[in-house]
Amino acid sequence: MYISELKMHGFKSFANKEIMKLGQGITTVVGPNGCGKTNIVDAIRWVLGEQKYSVLRSGKMEDVIFNGAEGIKPLGVCEVAMTVHNNAGKLPIEYEDIEISRRIFRSGESEYYLNKTLCRRKDILDLFIDTGMGADAYSVIELKMIEQILSETADDRRKMFEEAAGIHKYRSQKKSTLRKFEITHTDLERIKDIIVEVEQKVHHLELQLKRFKRHATLNENLERKDKELAFLQVHRYKSQIAPIQSRIDEYRHLRESKSTASSTYEKDLLKLRDKYKAEAAELHELQVVMDNLMDNRESLRNSILLSAEKSKGALLTIERLEREKSLNFDKIEQLKQLKLDFDKEIIDLEPTIEEKLNTYKYHKENFKEIEKKYHQTTSNLDNLQNERWEIQRKIANDRSLFERTKASVEEFSSYLAKQKRLFEQYKEKNVGLQRTQKKLDNDKKVIASKLLKSEKNIDSFSIKIQSLKDKKNSISENQHKISAMINSLNGQFEFYNELIESNEGFPEGTRFILENPKLFKGVLGTIADMFKIDKNFRDALESGLGDLSHCLIAADRKSAMKALDVASNNNAGDLMILPLKEASELKSNLKKLPSSKKIIGRASDLVKTSKELKPLADYLLGNLLVVDDIASSIDSNIFIGWDLVDSLGTFSGQNLIFKNRKNSEHGSMMGRKEKLDIISSELQSAVNKQLELDKNFKSVFETIDLVNGKLEKESIEYDKLKEISSDIDMDIVRNRMIMEQNQDNFDSSKKNKKEAKIELENSKKALLALKPGIEKADKKLESFQNKVNEANDIMILARNAKEDSQNMLQELKIKLIELESRRDQLKFKKTSGDENAEELKERQINIKKEVDDLRVKHNELQTNAKDSEKSLQLVSANIQKQRSIIDLKQSVYKETYQNIEELQVRISSEQRNNEQILEDLKNAEIEANETEQRIQLIKERILDRYNSNVPENIVVDLSEEQIEIDILKMQRSIENIGPVNMAVQDEYNEEVERLDILSSQRDDLLEAEDNLRETIRKIDKVARKRFQETFDLIKTNFEDLFKMFFEGGNATLRLSGDPDPLEADISIDAQPPGKRNTSLRLLSSGEKALTAISLLFSIYQVKPSPYCILDEVDAPLDDVNIHKFTRVLGKFCDETQFIIVTHNKLTMEIADFMYGVTQEKKGISKLVSVKFD
Repeated sequence: MYISELKMHGFKSFANKEIMKLGQGITTVVGPNGCGKTNIVDAIRWVLGEQKYSVLRSGKMEDVIFNGAEGIKPLGVCEVAMTVHNNAGKLPIEYEDIEISRRIFRSGESEYYLNKTLCRRKDILDLFIDTGMGADAYSVIELKMIEQILSETADDRRKMFEEAAGIHKYRSQKKSTLRKFEITHTDLERIKDIIVEVEQKVHHLELQLKRFKRHATLNENLERKDKELAFLQVHRYKSQIAPIQSRIDEYRHLRESKSTASSTYEKDLLKLRDKYKAEAAELHELQVVMDNLMDNRESLRNSILLSAEKSKGALLTIERLEREKSLNFDKIEQLKQLKLDFDKEIIDLEPTIEEKLNTYKYHKENFKEIEKKYHQTTSNLDNLQNERWEIQRKIANDRSLFERTKASVEEFSSYLAKQKRLFEQYKEKNVGLQRTQKKLDNDKKVIASKLLKSEKNIDSFSIKIQSLKDKKNSISENQHKISAMINSLNGQFEFYNELIESNEGFPEGTRFILENPKLFKGVLGTIADMFKIDKNFRDALESGLGDLSHCLIAADRKSAMKALDVASNNNAGDLMILPLKEASELKSNLKKLPSSKKIIGRASDLVKTSKELKPLADYLLGNLLVVDDIASSIDSNIFIGWDLVDSLGTFSGQNLIFKNRKNSEHGSMMGRKEKLDIISSELQSAVNKQLELDKNFKSVFETIDLVNGKLEKESIEYDKLKEISSDIDMDIVRNRMIMEQNQDNFDSSKKNKKEAKIELENSKKALLALKPGIEKADKKLESFQNKVNEANDIMILARNAKEDSQNMLQELKIKLIELESRRDQLKFKKTSGDENAEELKERQINIKKEVDDLRVKHNELQTNAKDSEKSLQLVSANIQKQRSIIDLKQSVYKETYQNIEELQVRISSEQRNNEQILEDLKNAEIEANETEQRIQLIKERILDRYNSNVPENIVVDLSEEQIEIDILKMQRSIENIGPVNMAVQDEYNEEVERLDILSSQRDDLLEAEDNLRETIRKIDKVARKRFQETFDLIKTNFEDLFKMFFEGGNATLRLSGDPDPLEADISIDAQPPGKRNTSLRLLSSGEKALTAISLLFSIYQVKPSPYCILDEVDAPLDDVNIHKFTRVLGKFCDETQFIIVTHNKLTMEIADFMYGVTQEKKGISKLVSVKFD
């Protein structure tokens, strides 16, 4: 099984669609830093379901989408598809080629596909679980992960081992099972609490149901009385309505006769009002005409004033324009004189400018010749200096070679003397190392025997601790059961105690006496309390006694009478009292029991009571037989004259009365105190048992701590011995390495001494050959230096001449520019003066025209003012005439208004009389309506309360007052009952049904809890075995591979911390040859890389991964270790596909396929592939 194809589109720097065709064997991915090689690794992680964006080197998941580059916009979606060739059938799917793909959008939405079918991330994770191909499996190793794998708290390392052992799915199942167990346990506790609550609720609802029935009976009687009262009230109100109706008819007749007289006055009033409106309209029209004349007069006055002001303004404007015309004439004359002056000055400047221009041109040609000569001298100097620098460089190289050769002679001389000393030292050191090796071998044998003994002790303590833990868990379960039992018994105790204290089930009068024992000192108790009987016959006895079970027992007749008087005075209610003294004197002639197997016994014989109460028991129960089956017994003639009852409470009396025992909502009346004592005894026993379990739990817990202490102490001793053993092994290996190194150094020293002699002779010969060449070059350099000095002097003279000519040329150019600037200024001033003169001439013409227009306008205004004055005189005369007409019309208008007011006074008087009649009519109607409303309210009250109408005909014997008294009594009784739950029957049925369901659920949860415990135990057992087997294999492989990579040294794996292998930490001990490392942190980067690679391939030996991606893990390795690395890759590539991101040429040499990653455009990666035959 291997990855056959990888498609990327829009993933990180792969903006365009790129396809990698992969095969079995080794594939390398190469390219410069930052080109996008690691993005391929991230793409494989991502498509396999990686969710941690930090692992993908992103700030958020949307960052994996191509974010744009120079000239290219960002994409909105990215997609990666990977095809896996399932030729080995390792994946649980029938297809040979499986394509998984993942797509993400900018909005954050993500999609997964399996063979182009939409699926969940969980489906992909489940497909690859325990195959070594998951996103977090050991198949992808980056250089930065070397530190994580070798860290002291490496969770990633444990994941690799679990993946290799194939227990990752077991751990997932265990976590899921534990979550279900916690949920089940929580649900069980909740169900138990709910059951207790529901049981209490059921008992309370039974009490409420009885009160509800009493309440219903009172309500029926109250409805009947209320309807009778309503019938009487309606009849009384109807008799009151008749006289009121006759008064209403009389008032209506008076109102109609008065309305005829009022209508005559109202007609006259309407005529006067019409006349009044016509006069008002005529007066308004005259007033409008008057207002128009006034407005016209005011308009003429304003027109006269405006014409006078405009005429005055025209005269003032004429005077201003005449003054401006005079000033403009003077300005024109001044501008003519300035123009003549400017022309003269321009003519004088022209010859001077021409002379300066010719001089500037001559000096400019001269400057060009001087500058050309300067450039020639500079070029000649540069050539000479370049030749001198080349000679100097050659001399410097020869001198450097001479000095290096001289230093080599001295170095080889010193090195030769050093090698002679080392040769003697290595020879002596070999003898000492052989003695040390012998001593270390003896120490190793002693430590090995101690380690074996310590391991046996640790195993013994571990077995003992496990046994104690099992015992502790058993005690804990018993504690939980006892705690639940105590809670249940407490609830029962409170329930029965409340029944006894509240005397529920007894009549009101009996309860009153029992609740006030100080008022009734002669009362001893009830028959139910005084008679004791087995619980199997309680229902039979209660059914046989009937209401006598509620009967009170007094000391004697006197006490009984006294108790009755006190109870009567306090309105206590119903009660029965039996005097004990008189009852004890009664003698009952008990009949002989019939001979029948159906008889259980005489009821009085089954009762347990005191000697004083025995006659009473015989008197009350002597004729009552308890039988097995009442149905078959009543037909037998032998039971004639006997009362019969069975254990269920079904009763058949000799008086032909049959009755059935129904369980009371308050429980059985008989044996309440006895039941309370039994519950109290059981509760005390359970509490004692709980205390005993707590004591045992504490004892076991202390024993576990004690044994744990011993185990920890023994483990510490074992670790110390192990450490000493490891140190000895390290010392042995180190000593052997030192011996080998010493021998290698001895041989190397001998060889180096010989080579040093040869190199020393060669260096001395080279030194003699270099010296003549250096002296010859020094003379040549001195000759070139003189030529350079001469050329430099010539160049300086040329440069000075060039600078003098350039300064003169600059001064001439400045003077020429100044003269040309003065000429241009004069021409501009001349042109501006001409333009101003023309503008002033045009203004003179315009001023003359404006003056003529103003004089014409002044004359027109004078004429208009005279015409307006004449019109004003005519309008004033019309106004005086109109005012006299208006005054005449106003006097007629006022006279009409006075007539209207007189007629309105007469109408008001008539209206007041009508209003009084209407008021009386209204009051009579209101009184009738109120009576009708009272009747209607009574009917609505009956309809609302009882959903029925007031009876039309009914015979009522009592008066309203007597019925109201009866109603008040019934209402008071209902109030005394208190609030009643009207839905109590339905609630009671629902809660009983709910209690049954909850009890069933509790049983199911208890069974599920046991099943989950067994499942967890099985999962742990299988996972622990598989993990331990895999760990041992990986450990053996790691020790061998480490020695192969390092050509010696010592390394191992061990489990530490928790004794459970599934929870223990995995520690790595690694000691390369020649080192005594106590921590992995002391290893170099290369040593860490080799150690991690050794561990990785140790896992592959146990469970080969279908593919392995190595991202620059060979970066810290030198060439020697690279050869070892590639040799191991060659061994594993038959079973595992390797994809290696690398910069190393030696790693590239072993590749079957090679992909190059480039960036033709900045920020966009592109793939280039090579396949090797």
